[in-house]
Amino acid sequence: MTMEIEIKDGRSDNLPLPKDKLVALIQESYDTIGVNNEDGPSTKPNSNTLIKSILEKLEKHSSLYKYVASVTTLYIGELDEVSKNFSLKNDIGASWQSKKDGIFNHKLEDKNNNRCYLITILWLHK
Repeated sequence: MTMEIEIKDGRSDNLPLPKDKLVALIQESYDTIGVNNEDGPSTKPNSNTLIKSILEKLEKHSSLYKYVASVTTLYIGELDEVSKNFSLKNDIGASWQSKKDGIFNHKLEDKNNNRCYLITILWLHK
């Protein structure tokens, strides 16, 4: 049985870097930490380590913004005919200038460990 998770994007029309580069930055952070995690190479990153890596990479990209990163981890158990539905809601709000600030959502799946990471990045122009 497969599970579909839909990510609805927020205000990403003014990203601080192109969308494909932002997705690559997130994936690179995830992949690097998964290999170099202090708990061992078979353990995927915890949220704090992943957030730290993403923020460090974003700060190197541009100092014109302040960044906020959020990671929601969804642990996916065995899905059967009885327990195949679940829902998860994570809302974030901010007060900003819509022409300079924004929000981007991205989903990473770790099918081997039955986890899904929902990553939200906010950028606020200084």
